[in-house]
Amino acid sequence: MILQSDFLDQIEIFSNRLLKRKDHLKMIIEAFDKSDQFNNIEDFFFTGKYVNGLFRVIKNSENIPKVEKIDHIKKDLSENIEKIISQLKKVIFQMNDGEKKQIEFNYLELNQNTLNNLQELAEDLDSAKKYLNYLKRN
Repeated sequence: MILQSDFLDQIEIFSNRLLKRKDHLKMIIEAFDKSDQFNNIEDFFFTGKYVNGLFRVIKNSENIPKVEKIDHIKKDLSENIEKIISQLKKVIFQMNDGEKKQIEFNYLELNQNTLNNLQELAEDLDSAKKYLNYLKRN
């Protein structure tokens, strides 16, 4: 899979929303491209899409009567956030020191701010996956 230089701009046009972590996502995509992990970028996007869906389910769980196993959903969310973190750890070695520090500070440290950043990144990855799916169909 080859991503065009305006890929992130095209995602914003397609989704009709600005990416919240566009600069970081650009660095991450470039790191995937430089590494031997580029074949896994679609899986990275999918995991982000899945995590974003789990965040939505948890956020709206009190309004959805069929959501009875919230603990199972939280466990699944935790496992998939770990998967995103693991994927990030595999590609950051391709970044320069400044970029690497930004990614580590924003997504790999364990604190509330990092969780919020991961949630925003997951929203962007969700949009990226939807856009890739659109490109495949057309």
